[in-house]
Formats: sequence, structure tokens, C-alpha cells
Amino acid sequence: MSWLGSLAIYLALYVALVGVTMGIIAARTGSRRFLHATRFATYTTFGAISVASMVLIHALLTHDFSIKYVAAFSDQSMPTFYLLGAFWGGQAGSLLFWIWKVTLFTAICVYTNRKSYQDFMPWVMAVSLAVAAGLLVILVFGSNPFEGYHLIDDPTQGKGLNPLLQTPKMVLHPPALLTGMASMTVPFAFAIAALLSGNLSNAWVEAARKWILWPWLFLSIGNILGGMWAYEELGWGGYWAWDPVENAALLPWLTSTALIHSLLIQERRGMLKRWNVGLMIGTFLLTIFGTYITRSGLIESVHSFAQSDIGPYFLNLLLTVTVLSIALFIYRWKALQSEQRLDSPVSREAAFIFNNWMFLSMTAVVLFGTLWPRIKEGLTGQDIAMGPQWFNRWMIPLGLLMMLMMGIGTIIAWRRANWKNFQRNFVIPIATALTLTPLSVGLYWMVRGQGLVSPNSLDASYAIIAIALCFFVGATIVQEFSRGISARRRMHDESFGESLYRLCMKQKRRYGGYIVHLGVVFAFVAFAGNAMKIEKDVSLAQGESMQIGDYSFTYKSLSDQHNRERVLYSASVQVARDGRPLYEMHPGKSIFHSSPNMPVSEIDIRSTPLEDVYVALVNYDPDGRRAAFKIFVSPFTWWFWFGGIILVLGTLICLWPTRESLESLRPGAGGLGRAAIFGGVVMIVFSPMLVWTVESHTSWGDARRMEQAPVAALIDGPSDVSPAQPEPS
Repeated sequence: MSWLGSLAIYLALYVALVGVTMGIIAARTGSRRFLHATRFATYTTFGAISVASMVLIHALLTHDFSIKYVAAFSDQSMPTFYLLGAFWGGQAGSLLFWIWKVTLFTAICVYTNRKSYQDFMPWVMAVSLAVAAGLLVILVFGSNPFEGYHLIDDPTQGKGLNPLLQTPKMVLHPPALLTGMASMTVPFAFAIAALLSGNLSNAWVEAARKWILWPWLFLSIGNILGGMWAYEELGWGGYWAWDPVENAALLPWLTSTALIHSLLIQERRGMLKRWNVGLMIGTFLLTIFGTYITRSGLIESVHSFAQSDIGPYFLNLLLTVTVLSIALFIYRWKALQSEQRLDSPVSREAAFIFNNWMFLSMTAVVLFGTLWPRIKEGLTGQDIAMGPQWFNRWMIPLGLLMMLMMGIGTIIAWRRANWKNFQRNFVIPIATALTLTPLSVGLYWMVRGQGLVSPNSLDASYAIIAIALCFFVGATIVQEFSRGISARRRMHDESFGESLYRLCMKQKRRYGGYIVHLGVVFAFVAFAGNAMKIEKDVSLAQGESMQIGDYSFTYKSLSDQHNRERVLYSASVQVARDGRPLYEMHPGKSIFHSSPNMPVSEIDIRSTPLEDVYVALVNYDPDGRRAAFKIFVSPFTWWFWFGGIILVLGTLICLWPTRESLESLRPGAGGLGRAAIFGGVVMIVFSPMLVWTVESHTSWGDARRMEQAPVAALIDGPSDVSPAQPEPS
């Protein structure tokens, strides 16, 4: 079947190149014949890549080890779920998946806009197909996933997927990020189409505004899942380490967040035309740049494809897109002049602009911190590291300023604010922050905080400011919802719940955006909790206890279990507080037979809205008499995941289609169908929190879940010698 996959990607490359040519002709001549031919080329390219994807998935599921990619990233013992994850678990497969997403979103865009934006769509198709063709050149000539062995060399067993990637969250995290980066092609194509066509009105903004939300949504989901995977699997007790590959995924998220807000100003006031086009180009370039540094070996990371040899291909693609985009941007520079100017620095437009500068400043910090070590090493030969402390020194103040402007931008008046606006919109949020901040901080310290650890003055100051800003921003959001609901209830005979629902459905972008802001508020509550975080490395003999904060941890025993995939070592740790037993935790380590030198941590986390108790098994004696653990007590971490769920929910509300677009799906005159779909979406969005809660309070969240696997004797019998033990980090 590998021949069919190779044929499909070669066909896709040929059709994409032909489609680019026909799209340019259609745009230049207005020919409807060439317009329809370009649409057909778009759908055909998507179909060909879909066939290639299905061939690769079939090869993975049937263990066709005659294909090098299948042999390198799967084996016969892997469950079906992880075999599907192997599709994007390697370089060639992830590139194929990215191209499939580019063509999928392009095909959807072409179909949904087949009767609208006729002056843009030929250019949009040409640009999107050109991007797909560039990626296909890399796939075909640099990293073909269907490259096979000679028949005599076919292996009988695969190497298997990296054990660190064999977790449900890591199976979902890469496709979410890849989807976000791939779908950024569509809004980029609209911006370039505006430059190529000369139609520099707000039409491209109107066309692209929802398409920019889709990549932003998937980048958000991907980053959240990546943080959750790191928190649960890597054993260092955090969810963001400023790893270079994490940073590469964060960069386009930061700039696209800025773009979403600045597009509102152009749409409403006709301002920031140059800024928005430049920001859109920069955001798309960052998606390619992130892929380049991941696959070029330029940076070292647990996430990166360090052995990849396609870095030069991506560098050429990056340089080509950069030169062409910037040249076109400069060519249209004069025509991109804004229709209006800023009326007052005390206005919503000014707040949005300042917030844009905060996001761009954070982007510059992350970009510099990611690249400078390599630049300095290349210039001087000196190897340096920019660790979390360096990033936090800059990102925390910028993040707090961003939060402040987020609250101000929600309630300040357009054009020019005055004293009346201040009295009406600012008094209640400011009073709420000034009242509740000292009360909540003091109450937490008396009830819980003093039993943990005393933070240093700088961390405590940042935490208190963050809590104050959370109350301020939260109060602005509640105030806006309260006024909207009250207005609806005065005009209509509606219940509170019905008014809330109709308010969100009538003004999706506004109130969906407020819900996104609420999710950010919850995330900052978790950031504030980091000031009280306890971290301890301990070594305990059986029966020995260690006091950490007001918790007592007692090491009881170590057990081992063998199955066909791995050997599992599971420790039993009794947790008590104030002399009262609370629960037993079971951290462990899995040593896969396919990768015996790469042990995987099985972290046990007890998570509540108040704090997380986190225990990782680091090392152990072969006889189990002594074990080393890394233990954390992390206040408010739960709120980061909850905030992520709220952020996703708010984005889906912004994206929710209008009644007219769903008219064909309605079962009748009522809105039962729409309500049922919305209810289903809400359940799906909140399902990760349900899973997180179940994992936190049952055996499914610790090493004991591996005991569910059927036990099978090893071929040579269990080894009497423990595999090489990892050193404590």
C-alpha cells in the first residue's frame, strides 16, 4: 500500500501547483471557468492528502513494518489509541498531518465562501495552495512517510513510540498544536489576498475574523494539554518550564491574541490597518519558525525532532514566505493608511493598543530568551542557558500589566472616556478589588497559608497584585453580564438562565470574549498560588516520615509488576495532616521493554481547588528498602485547568454559528436542536475537568492504573536485577 500513499502525495503536489497557477489566472482575469477549476484543485488536493493519511493510518494499524516510518514509531504491543497517535508522533507523519489540516481548512473555507468574497477567494485559494505546495515539497523530497525497506531488509518488529508520548494527553496535544498552526494559513491567505487584490477595506477583516479564532482556539487547547502532560508525566512539578519548543508554540498564540483585539479596532474605527496586516504576516511566519526550530536541531528539547535533516527545507520556506510577504506589504504601505486617528489616550482604543504592545513585548522576551543562547554560542562558543527565573523576571510584570489593561479595556468608553464613564463603570470593580483582596489574602493566610511556607517579599507582592487584578477584572466581567441580563429581563419576560443564554447567543463575540477573559482570570489565580509552592527532594527508608508544610509523608513499600509492555515499580506513600491520615498515594516508574533506558514517571497528584499534593518517584533501591521522591504542595493549580476550560468555552461561544447558518439543521420551529448541540458542546468542554477530578481521587491517576493491564510472563522471565536506575533530578 505504500505505493498508493506515495502516489497520493505526488498527485497532491502536482494538483496544488496547477491550482496556484489557475487561481492567479482567475484572480487576474475574473474568469469563472478558472475559478471553478481552482476550487476543484483545492478539493482534489485535500482528497489526495486524505488518501495518503488513510494509507499511513492503515499501515500503522496493520503493523506494516515494510514502511520505515511504521517500523520506527510503532510496535505490535501498542494499543490502537497509541498507534493512531504514532501518525503524528514522528517527523514525517506530523508533517503529513499538518498538510492535511491546511488542505482541510482551505477546502472548508472555499466551500463556505463559494458565494461570497469573490474578489478575494481566487487569491485565497492560490495562497493556501502555495503554502500546501511548499510543505508538500518538503514532504516529498525531504521526509517521505512512505519510504520503505527493501524486501529482504523488512524488520519483523517495530521500535515503538517514545514511551513519554504514550499517554492520552500527549496523543491529543500535538494534533491540537499542529491544527492551530496549520489553520493559521486561512486568515494569512485573506490578508495576502487583500494586498494582492488591492481591496484594503475592512472586507478582509470581516472575512478572516472567525478564521483567526479557530487557530487561536487550537493553539490554546494544545498549550493547555501540553502543560497538563508536562505536569503529570515529567515529574518536575510544574506545567510550564519555558522549554524552547513550548516557547515556539506560545509565540504565535501571543501574536494572534494581540491580532484578535486589534482587528476589533479596525472593524469599528478603521484604524490600525498596517498594524493588523503586519501582525497577521508575523503570526503566520512564527508558525513556520516554530516548526523550523523544532525540526532543525537548532534547539535541544524533550519535544524536538533533534535528528531531523529537513531543517534547511523549512528555513528556505520561511525565508521565501518572509521575503514575498514583506515585499508585498511594503508595496501596499501607502494604501494601508488608517481612515481615522486615535481621539484620546484615555479610551478603549488606546487600552487595546497598549495591550497589543504588552503582547508584542512578551513575544519579544520569549523570542530573545529562546534564541539568544544559540546565538551567543555561535558567536563566542560560550554555552549559556536562559532558565525559568530569567523568563519570569520579565514575563510576570508584563503579564500583570496585561491583566490591568484587560480589565480597563472591558469597561472604558470608546473614543474618549470622561468622569461620568469612570463613575459608572470603574467604581464598583475598584471597590471590589480594594475590599476583597486584603480580606481573601488575610483569610487564606490564617486558615491555610501559614501552615505551608513563607514566600519571599517579591513573590508575595506579585501574588497579592495578581489577586487584586483578578478581583478587578472579574468584577468588570460580572458587572457587564449583570447589566446585560438586567436589561433583558426588563424588556422580556425571561428567567435569569434564559436571559444569560440569549444574551450570549445574541452578542456572541462580546460575551464570549468576556467568558474568555474570565478563564484568564482563573489562570492568574493559579499563577498567584505559585508564590506559596513547596518543593522538596526527600529520601526515605521504609516506615520513615518527612514533614513538608503541615503534611506528613510516610514511605510504606515498593512493589513491581510485569506485563507485556513494561515493568511497573509502584511506591506506597501514606499522607497525613496534623496527625490525621488523609489518603495513600502511589507514584511509580514504568520501564518499557522497547526502551529500557528511558523510564517514565507515573506521578500521583491529589488535586483540589485549594491545592495540589504532588508526589513523584525519582529513585529506589533494588530491594525497595529506600526510595527517593520529589514532593510538591502547589496552591490553586486546579484553577489553571479550570480557567483553560472556561477559555475554550468562551471561544466556542464566539465561534457559534448564527441561526441562519444552522437553519437546515433545526428540527422544527423551536430551538431544541441548537440547545441540544450547545449542551453537548458544553459537556465535551468540561469533560477534561471531570477526567482530571476522577484521576485525582482514584487509582486511575497514579501508578495503580497500570495494574489494570493483563499480566503476562516475560519471554525470559522477570529479571532479578533492577534496570538502571535514574538519578534524582
